[in-house]
Order: sequence, then C-alpha cells, then structure tokens
Amino acid sequence: MRSRVAIYVIVLLLVVLQANGQGFDVIKTTPKADRSAKAYAIFSAGYFHADSISAFRALAQLNNIAIKLQDTSLQLGVYRLKADYYYAKYGYNLVSLACYDKAIEMARNYGLTIELGNCIFGKGEYYNECKKYVPACASFLKAYDLFKKAGFDNVPGISVDLMVLASFYYKLGDFETSKRFLLEALAHNPSQHDQIALNNTIGMIYRSSATYDQALLYFNKSLNLAKKYNNPEWQGIATGNIGSVYFLQKQYDIALPYVKTDFETSFKYNDNINAAIAMLRLVTMDIDGKNFAEADKGLSTVETLIKPDHIHALKQRMDDYALRAELYEQTGKPAEAIVYRKRYESASDSLVKEQDVLAVQRLKLNYEIDKQQLEVEQLNDKAKAEVTARNTLAGVLFLLMVISILVYSRQKLLIKKDRAIVEKQQVALQLEISRAEEERNKARLALMEYTDNLRQKNDLIERFKAELDGRRGEADPARLQQQEEMLKAHIMTDKAWQEFKKLFGQVHQLFFDMVNNRFPNLTETDLRLMALMKLKLSKREMAAMLGITAEGVKKSKQRLRKKTGVVEEDGLEDIVAAI
Repeated sequence: MRSRVAIYVIVLLLVVLQANGQGFDVIKTTPKADRSAKAYAIFSAGYFHADSISAFRALAQLNNIAIKLQDTSLQLGVYRLKADYYYAKYGYNLVSLACYDKAIEMARNYGLTIELGNCIFGKGEYYNECKKYVPACASFLKAYDLFKKAGFDNVPGISVDLMVLASFYYKLGDFETSKRFLLEALAHNPSQHDQIALNNTIGMIYRSSATYDQALLYFNKSLNLAKKYNNPEWQGIATGNIGSVYFLQKQYDIALPYVKTDFETSFKYNDNINAAIAMLRLVTMDIDGKNFAEADKGLSTVETLIKPDHIHALKQRMDDYALRAELYEQTGKPAEAIVYRKRYESASDSLVKEQDVLAVQRLKLNYEIDKQQLEVEQLNDKAKAEVTARNTLAGVLFLLMVISILVYSRQKLLIKKDRAIVEKQQVALQLEISRAEEERNKARLALMEYTDNLRQKNDLIERFKAELDGRRGEADPARLQQQEEMLKAHIMTDKAWQEFKKLFGQVHQLFFDMVNNRFPNLTETDLRLMALMKLKLSKREMAAMLGITAEGVKKSKQRLRKKTGVVEEDGLEDIVAAI
C-alpha cells in the first residue's frame, strides 16, 4: 500500500539482520533522514503480524525515542504504522482513519507542510487500497497541492508519489491525467528503474489510443535506458512492447524478432504470464502465415505456461481457446473447433462474472456455437449423400463460416466498446457506494457521541442526586426543595428527542417506519423507549434519559409488551433487535 515500499525494501534487507532482537534502539544512532525508513523496516520485519500487545509496546518504545530525539516526523510515522497495523489486521476500518487524522492534525499544528502532505497522501493510499476512490482522489489532490506549494524539488521521493498518482488515474481509465503525472515524475529525478518504467507506461498509454508513433518513441526510450543501466529484464519487456505496436498494426515481419525476444526474456526470468502473451502473438502470426504446425506447438507452450496460474491467466486462457478454435477452423476440423468455442464461452463467462461485463458476450458466443453445431450436424447428415450434394453443402458451409467469422469480428468490437462503458459505470457505482458508506459511518459516530454525551449528563445528575441525599439533614429545606425540582427535569426533552431521533434515523434508517407499520397504536413515548432499547441501554440509563425511575422503565416495558402482544419476558427486546 505504501508508495515508498520499493525504497523500504532495500533498507529492510540491510536492517533486519542488524536490528533483529534489539527493537527500535538502533533508531537512536540512525541519521534523521533515514529514521522513518528504518523504523518501517523494523516494524514490518518483526511486528506487522505480531499480537497487538507486542506491536503497541514496540510502537510506544518508538514514540518515546522520537520524543527524546525531538523528531516530529518520526512521531508522525508512529501514527501511520498504527494505521497500517490495523489495516493488516482488519482491512478497512475507522481506527486506521483516526490514526491518519491524528497524524494530519499534528503535522498541521506544527506547520510542517511537507509532512502534512505525506500524511494526507498516506491516507489517500489507504482509501485507494480499500477501493474507496472518491476520498482517495480528494486526499491525493490535497497532498499534491501541498507538495506543489512546498516545491516538488524539496519533497523527498516526489517522483514515487507522482507515479502513485499516475497509477491511480490509469486504473480509473483517465489516461490523459495519468500521462500528465508520469511526465511530471520523469522531470523530478526518478530512480534508474523508475525512469525505465515511466517511459514504458507512457508508451502503453499512447499504444492504447493507437498513437503508434509516439508509443514507439517511448518504448524505444525505455529500451535504451534498460540497456544503459544493464537491466536485461526490462530490455525484454520494452522489446516486447515495441513488437506489440508492430503486431497491432499487423506488420508481422517487423514484429516477429521483437516478440520472439520478448518471449525468450520473459521465459528466462520466469515471467510466465508475459511469456504466454508473447507466445500468443507468435501463434497469431503463425496462423496468419498458414504455419499451422508451429501454431499448434506454440499453443501447447502457452497452456504449459499458464497452467500454474489459472486464476490470473484467465484472459490468456481465453485467447488460447479462441486461437485453438481458429486453428481448427482453418485446418478443416469444425468439430474440434466447437469444443474450443465452448471452452472459450466458459472462460468468457468467468471473466464476465469477475469483471461484471455485459451478458451480450455470452449470447453472442452461444449463437456462434449453436450455429456451428448446426453446420456439423448438417455435414454429418449429408455424409452419405452423393458426391455432388456433399460438395455443394461444403461450399455452403464454407460461406456460412466466412459470414460467422465476419459477424464474430464485428460483435467482438462491439463487446469491447460495451466493456469499456460497463467498467466506467462500475467505477461510478463504486464511487457512489463509497460516498454513501462514508455518510453512514459519520452518522453512526455522531449517534454514538450524542448517546455518550447523554450518558455523561445522566451520570452528572446521578452524582448530584447522591450528593443531595447526603445533605438533606444539613441544607435549607427551601433550597433542597428547589434542587429536587431541578432533578425532576429529564435529559430526553422534546427538543433533545427530535435531535436524537434525527441522528438515530440516519443510522437505523427504516426503524421508526417499520415500528409504526407493525404497531400503529404506539405513542411517541413508546417510540422513545424502543429507540433506547435498540441502543441496548441499561434500565438505569433509560430511566435517567426519560426522567423516570428504573421501576417506571419496567412498567413502561410491560405496557409496551401488552400493546405489541408480546408475552415472553425477553420477547420485546428480541423484536426491537430484529427491526
């Protein structure tokens, strides 16, 4: 989740052996610029998966060290480590957000612009990891403005943060914004590895919009940098991407050596998925060139490569089935082609379920399979017919096959467009769900805070009452009478009830409607009692809020049971809990 994990990994390798068994004491002798990274490495190595007691004891030690060293940045890091620990344990949770908010507040109070930006950016990464894209975007943009205000050259590791922003927008399909952040990252001293990756990603954006000249320009930059920095793995990736541009333009003669290099490099470095993609392109070129034997061997290689990773290689498996079907169609094996069309359909259904793509793809595949099945049945029925009739039927079948291929190609283009629309709709829906969930969480916290305030007021009245009882023999009778009248006032006044009811309704949105529909004869007083029961308050707490005695609460519940027709002692509580 962390934008600087790549940096921390290097530190981790150096620190783990050195710091193992000595906790955070090593931080005391670490240069200030390296403390946060080393602290993260130590915590990641020894405490991220430890029990909460051990983890928070270690964080308390780190916080004490930060205070003694007067290192505010390190203190902020403690909050972020707490947030990450809770995320690792529980996924999305409000405690992690509270930790980020405390760090943000502390950085703001100290007037630390860059540290404030880092804390807000970290909160954005947390939201993004939890797929809460609306608040993630808001946090990222706030942090970006703070970094810009401080001057990008003054922000350590700014190129990494800009790459995270670019990746965020790339994932959402906003390629132009992504490209803008990638170019900014290139201008702010990225690492050698990141220089290669940045140019490669910009090339991919141009390739996605069929701007092939620009795509080749950046892929070649990536390749030259990979050669300059002696990075053979990236040399293979960039070479393969150059080949993909020529492949997409069907310039197979030019693409062939690049794609071969891509396959060989990917295979060498055990990148099976990328090797499979390269081999699928080689198979496509073999089929186009009628080199069917090599195409068959290539597909066997693909199947071997993607077999261990069947979950993440679904797209490659689909391409394998489609090419198998095409290979059998072109070699006069329609029955075998149907088998792989059906497998393609099954794999496509899985992808549709995973990505929530429109069902039109399944309908199209079913149509094509049924039509081809009919063709095979017709061929079998005419197998014993005269030679002339069989030849005529073969001609008809060939024509139908050509038509079906044309229809399939057109439907494939339409489905690709539909998939893009659905993905955008999914993002919009996710954003709306995230927004609604945030509002609900805020309402729940407000209701809890309001209820706690009522409890505190009740406790104050109870203490006042106890003090009054103890002074009955000492104070003036008239003053005692006046104080007793004050105690008769209850916390849940009409005005307070309306405010409480509003907050309660935001959290338990249909509660009052369901109660009124089920028990239309209940009074407003009955509704107050049921709302307090829904919050699982004790009789003493309910009595204090309603301005009655605990015995009065008991009698009110008895009357409520009669109105609702409940006989059992605990039946009323069960009904309220179920609503």
